[in-house]
Amino acid sequence: MSKTCLLLIFLLAIVGHCHGDKILRADRAADVFNSSTVVVDRVARQTSSSMTPSQCSFGRGRELTGCDWNLTDVESVGFIDSHVPAWQLSSGRTSYFRGGPSTDASGDQDGGYLLMDTLRGVAETIKLSSMMINATLPEGRCVVFQYAMDGPSADRLRLVLRQSQLVHQMANDTVLLMPRREVLWEGRSDSSDKWLTASVLYSHGQPHQLAFEAVVDNSVQSQRRLRGHFVLDNVDLGTWKEDENEKALNENPDTLMVDPCLGHCNFDGGFCGWSNDQDDDFDWNLGRGSLNAVTGPIAGHLSRGYAYIDSGYPRRPGDRARLLSPFMEPTDPDQPLCLRFWTHMFGNGIGMLKVVQLFGPPGSDISSKELWSLTGESSNNWHQGQITVSSNMIFRIAFEATTGRNHLGDIAIDDVSFDPGPRPSAPQAAAAPTQQNDCNFETDECGWTNAVTRENMDDIDWIRHPAENSRLQFVKDHTTYTSKGYVMSPGRSPVQRPGDRALLFSRPFNVTSGKMDMRCMTFWYLMNEPIIDPTGPSLGSLRIYTRREEAFSGLPLLGQMVAVWRLHNHQAGVWKMGRALIQQTGNYRVVIEGLWGSSRGAGSISIDDISFYEGSCSTHPNQAMPMATECNFDRDMCSWRSIANTTGVRQDTDWRLATAARRPANLPDHTFGAPSGYVYFDVFSQQNRQEVIRLVGPNMTSGGIGRPRLCLTFWFAAFGAGDTTQLRVLMMDSVGGSEKEIWMLRVVQLESTRPDWNFGQVELESDGTNVSGQEVKLVYEGRASNGGFAVDDITIYQGGCKTRPKFATPIS
Repeated sequence: MSKTCLLLIFLLAIVGHCHGDKILRADRAADVFNSSTVVVDRVARQTSSSMTPSQCSFGRGRELTGCDWNLTDVESVGFIDSHVPAWQLSSGRTSYFRGGPSTDASGDQDGGYLLMDTLRGVAETIKLSSMMINATLPEGRCVVFQYAMDGPSADRLRLVLRQSQLVHQMANDTVLLMPRREVLWEGRSDSSDKWLTASVLYSHGQPHQLAFEAVVDNSVQSQRRLRGHFVLDNVDLGTWKEDENEKALNENPDTLMVDPCLGHCNFDGGFCGWSNDQDDDFDWNLGRGSLNAVTGPIAGHLSRGYAYIDSGYPRRPGDRARLLSPFMEPTDPDQPLCLRFWTHMFGNGIGMLKVVQLFGPPGSDISSKELWSLTGESSNNWHQGQITVSSNMIFRIAFEATTGRNHLGDIAIDDVSFDPGPRPSAPQAAAAPTQQNDCNFETDECGWTNAVTRENMDDIDWIRHPAENSRLQFVKDHTTYTSKGYVMSPGRSPVQRPGDRALLFSRPFNVTSGKMDMRCMTFWYLMNEPIIDPTGPSLGSLRIYTRREEAFSGLPLLGQMVAVWRLHNHQAGVWKMGRALIQQTGNYRVVIEGLWGSSRGAGSISIDDISFYEGSCSTHPNQAMPMATECNFDRDMCSWRSIANTTGVRQDTDWRLATAARRPANLPDHTFGAPSGYVYFDVFSQQNRQEVIRLVGPNMTSGGIGRPRLCLTFWFAAFGAGDTTQLRVLMMDSVGGSEKEIWMLRVVQLESTRPDWNFGQVELESDGTNVSGQEVKLVYEGRASNGGFAVDDITIYQGGCKTRPKFATPIS
């Protein structure tokens, strides 16, 4: 048989098995991008009769189907049970048996989805491959899917394009298979099993496969196996049509989001709904490679096409060209958009590229805001830019290019996408003034500074360091998710004491006089204490404050700062997303406080990927929202003050901070187990006279009708031999001074005679004694002739609660 026939048979064999992963073995990707997605509304499910190979909701009830997706990852057979597919069909009804969320993406308990449980094996990457897909049209293909991830071992989910290329070697007349792999999308999630959505626009001129890759983090399983899973639903490989949005906009201006890839564009088949502004000096063009060796790109970022400005004749310095996006709907307050794009700015005469946000629907008076700008040459390469976009009204995005000093100034853009979720501005030098405090810490601290030593505000500094320098093993940063990536952490010192803290200050936020600045701060935090002391968690705390720029003479540091977010001690062994709402008048700075507890273990407190965007948002996680009255007394008494309520009280009888040298019965702090960090009163009267000492909190708004119910929680400890020693909690009207007892406990009611910490709580609900919504104060009142109480960790949560201990309910 001739070599030609043998070659033909070999090719046919390969084509016949082209969706087998043994053939399409993928190399590892070098370019990794971060992504975050947003929770979406209920999606109409596809019935089994309407399913097509490009669209799948995986069935319902007992009629589950994989829709031609290859559920068995043959590359990982050596790591998992080869008799069971790596990806399994499942539903909400089997979630406790197989794992996964309790419903599919549409909220149906019987609806099917695909599940990959990380407990089944130790393979790093588990693939789910599609059948072979034909070449896309030039306009591209919009892939839409819904997914969820949960558990510390669920690291990342990728969507990759895979194509096998056959190469004929002349030397020995053989055919080798050269795989091509391209990462189209990558997402990491703090979703906790919430269904999210993602959309990806891509184009490819040859038959290929798409594959989902579930990346498992086995480093978190070094000591014990931790659960985790990935799930997929409503996968749609439909082809995007460019004119659908224009048609829908003409028929109904209120319906704008017809295309899930609205605004995405790789410029291979046109402008994808983007259009040239009619009020500028010249237009953007489509290109496939510069004809000038000293300016412009030779090809697009990933494919051939791109958009660019031609700076040649008849252009003059300062000419401006604007490329406008389609109209976009208002963003979710908690999930703005991340605009990602690639720029090429090569040439001696490069001018400026701006990203501008235009507000208002068609035909209205439009205001604008600059989001991003970069000036001058930045080498003959493509560079990624990104910026967070938020709006409470319909808006558009404009790429505005301005010509430079000569005709060698072609500016190009490519691969524009809108990914749900905020991200720090990149590069940091291009961030607008309102985004100057965005930072991923990969290059430097982006203007964030430690407190000045001479001001004695803190004890230690924040340190920028590679994640591998952490006290923990297997730590990766959040930006690059490698051990070489940089994070910020409070420093450690050889003589460190519990309660030592570090303050990190942002650049100033300038606020127009008489206006309220409202913006959201998002960041990623790692608070991991792998070894818990017998006395309980004692890692430390992470807090976010705002601090007015004006001088506050006579006030302590905490009197100048307002807490907007806080968490204490161990939270998780993985990076978690935090979000805080900032509302401030006057110029201010954001202050990040890291405070070490008494933990003797190798714990870590770190932050990464800080981003700000304008608008309102909710605090995340919910328990991180601070209240005006809360205090854990680790440094001072916050806004609480001690007041004696009897004329004959001794001068040294009051509520005071415990110190290592002076504390009752050597009682440790409850928050961190430190020798100090709580308040107490201790009375000893030779005349057996009962003293009354009050701890009065700041003003707060009571709960009740028309307002969320509130729950006051705290920890208390009793000591001394006095049978009359008691602790009361009162609500006092700030205006009229009327009081109501809401919690009361006598020391004789406690079973233990040792000064141990006990938990207390009571609901703060108005019943007519205080008018709902009036300003009130909380009062801790101590009464004793021989003994006292200690109090720590005063916190208020939203929602009602039952009184604890039960016997602390006051008698009407």
